[in-house]
Amino acid sequence: MLKPFYQGKLDTFCAIYAVLNALRLTHSIRVLKARDILNETLMALAASPEMFRAVLEQETDYCALVDGMLRAQGRVFPLDVRQPFGTDQDPSAAQVWDCCDNWLNGGSNRALVFRFLRHITPEGPAVNRHWTTADSLKDNVLHLFDCSHEAEAILNVRKDSFVTRAQEVSREKLLYIQPETIRLLRLPM
Repeated sequence: MLKPFYQGKLDTFCAIYAVLNALRLTHSIRVLKARDILNETLMALAASPEMFRAVLEQETDYCALVDGMLRAQGRVFPLDVRQPFGTDQDPSAAQVWDCCDNWLNGGSNRALVFRFLRHITPEGPAVNRHWTTADSLKDNVLHLFDCSHEAEAILNVRKDSFVTRAQEVSREKLLYIQPETIRLLRLPM
């Protein structure tokens, strides 16, 4: 049976939605404000055809887009943004987990945004490169406040179900969280 297309199935804007969902958690933005931010972001991308094409064709890791959105919205909303892991670091899954746990359980109005790669087999390429938002971590489960409506969407990440290094992807752990993409967000103290 044919299923209709729905918003998000065809576009490549999950990074934008991850930021919008994080702002919903930190600042309780509503639909009209989120639409305004989406439109502003797309207009800014359209002003740079090269960057816009890279976003549309998934030829970017979207970090510059996420950081640009966070900088722009930080001028409108009070926002404390941190990047706990740089490209020069190589944190373990346990270190990433502890970072997420400490952040999300360290106070209210917090979120984190990150990118993961999902594999079907350890040998094959990632079948999904997705930006998402996390809103809580309890009982060894990271809950995702995600934009995806697909039946097979990942909505939770268990502590023992992911890796932080591409070469460690295995049959037991087909999810690769890219530590350098993690952004921690909260209202300023």
